[in-house]
Amino acid sequence: MSSIKLSGQFQQLDIKSLTGLIYLLEERNVGRAADRLFISQSAMSRVLTRLREGFDDPLFVRTARGMIPTSKALALELPVRQMLEQMSSLIAEPQFVPHLSERTFRLQTTHYQAQAYGPSIAERFYQQAPNASLDTTTVSESSLLEAPGQQCDVILCSNFIQVPHHFKRQLLGREKYVLIMAQDHPLAMQERVSIAEYLSYSHVLVSLGGGTKLLGNDSLGKLAQEKKFALRTPYFMAALEAVGRTQLLFSSSGLLASQYAERFGLTIKPLPFESNDIDYYLVWPKAVDQDPGSLWLRNLCSQVVRELIPFPVD
Repeated sequence: MSSIKLSGQFQQLDIKSLTGLIYLLEERNVGRAADRLFISQSAMSRVLTRLREGFDDPLFVRTARGMIPTSKALALELPVRQMLEQMSSLIAEPQFVPHLSERTFRLQTTHYQAQAYGPSIAERFYQQAPNASLDTTTVSESSLLEAPGQQCDVILCSNFIQVPHHFKRQLLGREKYVLIMAQDHPLAMQERVSIAEYLSYSHVLVSLGGGTKLLGNDSLGKLAQEKKFALRTPYFMAALEAVGRTQLLFSSSGLLASQYAERFGLTIKPLPFESNDIDYYLVWPKAVDQDPGSLWLRNLCSQVVRELIPFPVD
């Protein structure tokens, strides 16, 4: 590609000067052009001087009937007007129309949120943008730190996911930990389960990947060492179905379990100890903060999650 060479005088022209040229062509009068540019008449005369030097042409000739544009000025009108319109379009906020979009959007979620909120997000996404595509991938505890250059529009995650500084974060709501077991479990008929009973059975562990932190164990203190894990899986649905078929216990957020309690034959009870709530967040790269399409998807995900989450935050 050949380099663009501009004269020193032409490089002194700015958007205001070029806008002034259009106004002069339309008004054929320095005073009226100055008024439209919100400058004084003397300042407008200086603008005309810069235009003449930049284009190396008188541009306008004074006659008894007013200012008459030269052939050069007339030839400049269309390309200068087009250039100003293109510059204006760069500054103007681009419009995003969901039902006309064919864009591919990228959503990252934890396994849990993909199953608890993903289907409802997809339903609303395709209601509003039937020609667009939604590409979902999994986020793990440290994956955002390990691959900082990955492209995405929105991330749904919990407070256990490490979020780099070049992302923004918005709290959507909270879920409480509950105790999940089969409907025919020996403890299922009890109103409450004791810590001793809780620890006497084997448990299911769902791993987020990328870390060794055992979620929901903080409040057990030293007793957490007595908790036996007989099944480890990265998949919440597999964990729930396995619990429904065995005497294993599962401590987890309650929303997904309540959604599939009837299907998998589950009973949900309070934990026998106080446990910290899980905070769920909407996260997005600062690089797409002002992108209209990404903003639309953020709002959509935020609305869906806040409608479903047990304890939404405004």
